[in-house]
Amino acid sequence: MRLVTEPGRTEVRLSNADAVALPIFIAVVLLAIVVRQFIPPPPSAITLAVCGALGVLDAIFARWLLRRGTARFVATPDEIRIERPARSPDAKPEVLHRSPETTLSFRLKSNGVVGEQVSYLLKLHDNATGDELLVDLFGKRKVRQACEAQAWQFGDD
Repeated sequence: MRLVTEPGRTEVRLSNADAVALPIFIAVVLLAIVVRQFIPPPPSAITLAVCGALGVLDAIFARWLLRRGTARFVATPDEIRIERPARSPDAKPEVLHRSPETTLSFRLKSNGVVGEQVSYLLKLHDNATGDELLVDLFGKRKVRQACEAQAWQFGDD
């Protein structure tokens, strides 16, 4: 993840490595299973075939993620937005517009129970309008740096 500042614009960009982290992890696990097969007893043809098929599916998944592109968090002096590639034309834009009394804060929103734990989403909240952006993908520190670089004010978190 990179923070890129240009005159009048600061972006938090996800790298391609961020986008394909899961397929890389899956490939490492598959490689470990294949290597384990060559330690006695003799390798199982079924296990090797399944790993080969899963490896092909993993490569297709990684290619799909790379072609889909990565999201960007963009802060300008007038607005904050999230740019996502390949969005549907009727999707609601993800934008916060600055007003004179705008201050920002972070909110955690419950995403429900996963297993035995409650899952939370990190949202950037505009205290003046009540609008929110889902920013957990970019991280609190990077989002705050990008916003402050464009003179957005934060209230007490």
